[in-house]
Amino acid sequence: MNLIKNKFYFLIVVFFWTFTTLSAQSAYHLNFQGMLSDIEGKKISNEQFDLKVQLKLKSNQEVSFESLSSVSTDQEGWFSFNIEDISSYYLKDGLPGTPLVIKFEFLANDMTEWIGQNEGFMVSYTLLSHQKENKIELQMTRLEGSSLVAHSEEHFYVFKDQMPFAYLSGGFLIADQYPPDNQLVEDLKIWITPSMEEEPEAASRGVKGGFPTGGNYRKKK
Repeated sequence: MNLIKNKFYFLIVVFFWTFTTLSAQSAYHLNFQGMLSDIEGKKISNEQFDLKVQLKLKSNQEVSFESLSSVSTDQEGWFSFNIEDISSYYLKDGLPGTPLVIKFEFLANDMTEWIGQNEGFMVSYTLLSHQKENKIELQMTRLEGSSLVAHSEEHFYVFKDQMPFAYLSGGFLIADQYPPDNQLVEDLKIWITPSMEEEPEAASRGVKGGFPTGGNYRKKK
């Protein structure tokens, strides 16, 4: 009887230790980096548009987050978008929750010249979380099922859409630091842009395939 009780108490301790470990994980934040270019590959620089972003639960399409903002590309055609504490949407009580659909909708406004008023487009991704050895791991796919290229280290995940959609080339940084680390953002942009993968600057930082593999990132305390 004592042996059974001891095993029972041991299982309770293990359960609560696992639950506490997962619940105590740092909040993770999403940063999206996108580059716009036309069908000839020319960068769409210094152009404005409206960006609508939604997070939906894949199970029932319930909208968990929604944002509509006016966005402008820089000289190189880049723009960015952030969602603070995205982990609160893909985790439930510290455990993997239902998959999330991340939907981007690109809309023309009164200042937009690169697309017409009725020529907007959208692209959607699915963010999945699962537990492996008391650690939460993430995976991203296009909504139709093709996986994004992934790389992860202790404090961050990065995902690259290897099949640019319409005008858009893009990638995601999900990390436990906000605002996002500038060096990680720059490395993500290099990784996203195929023509930049062999630049000397990338090679000098130990970049393999456009993204650092040696752990250049250091979490700020």
